[in-house]
Amino acid sequence: MDLLNKFDAVTICASTLISETDREFCKKEQDLYSDAVEGFYQIASLWMDMRTHQKSARLPEERDECWKQKYLVSRWWDEIYLRDMMNHIFSIHHKFISIIVTYLNSTYFLSLDSAILAGELLPEQPLPDYENDEVDWSAYPPFILKYDDIIKQILKQFDGRTFEEQAIYELLDGCHKAVWDRRAHSAKFEQKKNIVKILYGACRYGYYNGYEQWHVERDMKYVLKGLARFETDALGTYPNGINSLISDTVRLWYDLWEFEDCLKFDRIRLFKNGRMDIRFTSEEYARQFVDEYFGTMD
Repeated sequence: MDLLNKFDAVTICASTLISETDREFCKKEQDLYSDAVEGFYQIASLWMDMRTHQKSARLPEERDECWKQKYLVSRWWDEIYLRDMMNHIFSIHHKFISIIVTYLNSTYFLSLDSAILAGELLPEQPLPDYENDEVDWSAYPPFILKYDDIIKQILKQFDGRTFEEQAIYELLDGCHKAVWDRRAHSAKFEQKKNIVKILYGACRYGYYNGYEQWHVERDMKYVLKGLARFETDALGTYPNGINSLISDTVRLWYDLWEFEDCLKFDRIRLFKNGRMDIRFTSEEYARQFVDEYFGTMD
């Protein structure tokens, strides 16, 4: 796939790949996250010490759980469990990664997966002693993730590309995968003069959430985003109508979409057999789009 090979793998310092605005966002989020994690670790440690002391000081005639009722259990809250606190701390780790990833995805039009990053960056979650509700801190020392570690782990996936280059790479890769049948080793599209036809698997027509409407398949949304970039030469800028076609929430009532304000394409038609036709304003534009966004089979 020649169109993806233009990004040479080079070693680039992580600090050069995010803007000052990105750094400010990450630093502010880091401060909030670190403060919360450090605080909850301190609370968890203090709570475990309190429980241990209270339990060891119980009177011989007290029943097994009566020592909790003296000073630890309150009418204002349920019994506090250390395991719940540790689960919350690790949920904070996950949320921090998710917030950074969501910001980068939104800013650079990427599709990073926070769950995959969490698996690569976070240590094993402590398994508390459920009978005594304790944690062996020597085996699970307090852990605080740094946003720079998240950025570095993300950059490992980019093979030297910048965030902007990765966004284009993902778009081109998504377009390519959407229109080539790897099993059959054949194209799912054809160009006839100024019309590019996606022959199957582009859309569906039927009942969705109780309404009869059209639905554009997820893979095909890469093609529509590519079409928008082809028209505007910008990521995330969508001609009126394209934003509706790629939306996961907008109901699609029509099979014909016309784009009077666009210079390079002017019509998209959906068919019940799954076909989608994109009509360009010239055969040259149609050929250029296919060459740049569909490429050739690997």
